[in-house]
Amino acid sequence: MIVKITNWDVFQHYQNRRPPWIKLHRQLLENRHWHQLGSDASKLLVECWLIASDNSDGTIHDELEDLAFRLHRDATTILPLLQELVGHGFIQIETDDASEVLAERLQVAVPETEGEGETKKRERVVYSESFEELWQIHRSGSKKNALPYYKKAIKIVSHEELKDALLKYTRTFSKDFKGMHLSRWLKDERWEEQEGTGQATTFLTLQGWSPPALQGK
Repeated sequence: MIVKITNWDVFQHYQNRRPPWIKLHRQLLENRHWHQLGSDASKLLVECWLIASDNSDGTIHDELEDLAFRLHRDATTILPLLQELVGHGFIQIETDDASEVLAERLQVAVPETEGEGETKKRERVVYSESFEELWQIHRSGSKKNALPYYKKAIKIVSHEELKDALLKYTRTFSKDFKGMHLSRWLKDERWEEQEGTGQATTFLTLQGWSPPALQGK
């Protein structure tokens, strides 16, 4: 994964790598997109600026997990923040062709806009931590397609109930059966099929009873 800082050459330029300080321009206060960022995303942007100063071209060459390790955070926490920064045009992200899962996570849809010279608006896909938790259990099919069905499902059942049912569903997998896509599982409300399964069985003990083979001994 390569993270490129937008307009790095314009507001951050150094002769040497790893400078002792970076520039924070006053015009940032007049940047509407800066004020639209959440507090965690704006903090991550400054951290990205600092890390990008390691390279003269202002790029970050780290895998998602490595970047999270450097910032002492979890990868699932950083992911939506990176998407937010991409959506507001502060950074650009390139992924290797082989990294399909990461590319899907960082996918940002850019709808067409009318009017010549009009700035294109970016529609970002942001995944909540709860959805990420469910996705990690059964990463099958399109993650983006599963998201709306998850939002619909948690209006019917709780997240914990969904997670418990999905865990039970994955236990039915075998070498020849890998289950349906998560989006289909959510859409068809298959969590209902897992209700009551996986629970401890309670046996009724009858006093004075013993197996026939032991009677009379």
